[in-house]
Amino acid sequence: MHEVIVVCVDGSPGGYAAVAEAAELACRFNARLISLSVEEKLPKHPATMGEVDESKREQDWYFEGVEAKAAGIAREHHATLTSEVRMGSAAEAIVRFATEVGADLVVLGYKEHFRILNLVMGTTARKVSAAANASVLIVKTARADVGRQRLRELYGLK
Repeated sequence: MHEVIVVCVDGSPGGYAAVAEAAELACRFNARLISLSVEEKLPKHPATMGEVDESKREQDWYFEGVEAKAAGIAREHHATLTSEVRMGSAAEAIVRFATEVGADLVVLGYKEHFRILNLVMGTTARKVSAAANASVLIVKTARADVGRQRLRELYGLK
């Protein structure tokens, strides 16, 4: 059913719940599993190139930790995870990457936002689901275990 799954992970509980769910699916469908993290907080108007370099180093260090934790979660679910970090707007980077790798499923963690922000800007998940060619699965942290149980029931898995 799924051959290439892209899971988006940002270091949040929702992102890690998405990794667990995606790893479970990848294992069940023998799919390739790729995590994508997006560095999107580089200075917009830096005073010096040193400021940009320092910000980039900090984000690289942060996402190395995120990738390591995501890989550990995938291993717990008997899946192999390869990781990629891109820069830019999260939604645009996710859609572009999913197209590049031929993903047929994109998995994102749910983050609660203030309602007014959703109305004005929209969420990354909403933008990705509207623009991606692949199916999009949004995982809620509190429901991750329930979701795995539901998958087992639907597909008769142990």
